[in-house]
Amino acid sequence: MQLKRLENPIKYCKICFKKISDYSLHYLFCKNNDLCEECFTKFQPKFINFKINEVKAMSLYEYDETLKDLIFKYKGCFDIELKSVFTSRYLLYLKLKYFGYKIVTIPSYITEDRIRGFNHVEEIAKLLNLPMLTVLEKTEKIKQADLGYKDRQKIGNILNIKNKETIYNQKILLMDDICTTGASLKAASKLILECKPKKLQIFTIAKNVMKRTQ
Repeated sequence: MQLKRLENPIKYCKICFKKISDYSLHYLFCKNNDLCEECFTKFQPKFINFKINEVKAMSLYEYDETLKDLIFKYKGCFDIELKSVFTSRYLLYLKLKYFGYKIVTIPSYITEDRIRGFNHVEEIAKLLNLPMLTVLEKTEKIKQADLGYKDRQKIGNILNIKNKETIYNQKILLMDDICTTGASLKAASKLILECKPKKLQIFTIAKNVMKRTQ
């Protein structure tokens, strides 16, 4: 019996839709990548380490124009196919770094998820193949982009935590897409810390880095 030779399926870049060449070094070392070589080079990982409420935090990228445009297309234009482009090259690293953790995501207001058809942070979090806890909820619809710095710091007033017992003595990874002022992460981490987790860390896709003026 002659076995039929299996050929590699054709893959297309999820950003520019060009065919990903299977004759390049980029393809050889990034077989699970959803980006062509040109689009891949637009991502400049920074692995930014910082702290929120004395909790260790890391952002994969600086929130530049490339990330701003892609996150808008993913989150604002409901393009769920883009969910994997932010972490695909670094999934193994992230899985090893946060091995043994359970993920808690910063929530959207429930009607926003229904309109979009998915929760944008949860879809990215699922790629890490870690257990997820649905414990945080937003009680009002507020668009933080429309708020000033002082008003953003009041975000804790509309965040609620439930099923607190599922957090106790667990290693928790708090996730969000962007860290701007850090208001949501501060409020959420405070609520989680009150539930006495074994450990808490924070991870975001991008961070808005303030440029120093001379």
